[in-house]
Amino acid sequence: MDDHTPLEKFIMLPQVQKIVPYSASHIWRLERAGEFPQRVRLGGNRVAWLQSEVNAWVQGKVTSRSDSTQLHNSK
Repeated sequence: MDDHTPLEKFIMLPQVQKIVPYSASHIWRLERAGEFPQRVRLGGNRVAWLQSEVNAWVQGKVTSRSDSTQLHNSK
């Protein structure tokens, strides 16, 4: 790996909830429905999410809001 390769970062549920203010059970429901990034099992009872995937999910929400606002304004 060279110095220009971006490193992926695992974040735990409390960090995810600081980015996305949902309860743990709601995040789980969204994951099961394929509407939120899937957690990664790190072993035993430990799971985490890739920060880049959570950030991309948030950006997708912002983009879809912008797209729907533009669609609404063009009518």
